[in-house]
Amino acid sequence: MTLRTVLRDGRPETVDADDDATLLDVVQDFLVCHSASKGCVDGLCGACRVLLNGRVTNSCRVFWRDVSEGAEVLTYEDVSGDPAVIAAIGAFEDELPTRCSRCVGGLGVTAFALAGKGKLPDEDAVEQTLASATCMCTGRASLRRALLVAIASPKNGATPAPPENGDP
Repeated sequence: MTLRTVLRDGRPETVDADDDATLLDVVQDFLVCHSASKGCVDGLCGACRVLLNGRVTNSCRVFWRDVSEGAEVLTYEDVSGDPAVIAAIGAFEDELPTRCSRCVGGLGVTAFALAGKGKLPDEDAVEQTLASATCMCTGRASLRRALLVAIASPKNGATPAPPENGDP
């Protein structure tokens, strides 16, 4: 067992977990967050996604022993009030990219990370972020479409990147 303090939404949380536990186990069992869920358990579906030190992370693929003291762990519960996440959930309802909704928490965290840069990411950035997220129900295309709609929503506060050719 390893005692370690992590920051969750700016608050310190002390966790005493087995080194071989996954970050997903810690998030669910010790931080009591259930939006990150077990899907494929191979890091392919994105249902377990959290932000670890600001990076989108498939928590089923990270062991507790590899999480540093003082690391920041954010889950969907922590970011669900963000305008980008609210826009994402609205787009998910409109675009219907999932059927069972198991991956929505991970996708909400993904939308938060993508929109958090202050400007709209292009399709390549969305595709790169979704590279390790495939909805077991519907695949990746519907997720990409929903995230692009969500991130482009004026509700999220991000500003479009200027066109590369300089045209307005």
